[in-house]
Amino acid sequence: MKLSIIDPDQQFFVDHPDRQARIRLPIPKRVLNKARAMVLEDECAGEFFHIGPHEKNRRRILIWRVPADNPYYDPKKQPLLKIPFLAFADETIADDDDTLLPIIHTIMEEASRG
Repeated sequence: MKLSIIDPDQQFFVDHPDRQARIRLPIPKRVLNKARAMVLEDECAGEFFHIGPHEKNRRRILIWRVPADNPYYDPKKQPLLKIPFLAFADETIADDDDTLLPIIHTIMEEASRG
């Protein structure tokens, strides 16, 4: 039996080929710190730090599969864009394309305006 480590986001899009986006909680990652010790750190911790003070339980990661008509699309390696996102304290966000794609579109438009 061969053991392979698969990225959960890539696996999600293999299992759901009709989906373009998903939302999930940040995954703890092992990181080598300055003292050369392995520590667990939340995924995209640096990006969340730059957002400003917030409650950690509001952190979410939006994953967007780059569509085929995008200039950065590569059919051999379909890129996935990870977007750090803060949910409102009492907000429930549905994990479906109808909900997530407009949110991602708004984030991209705001980022392009600088």
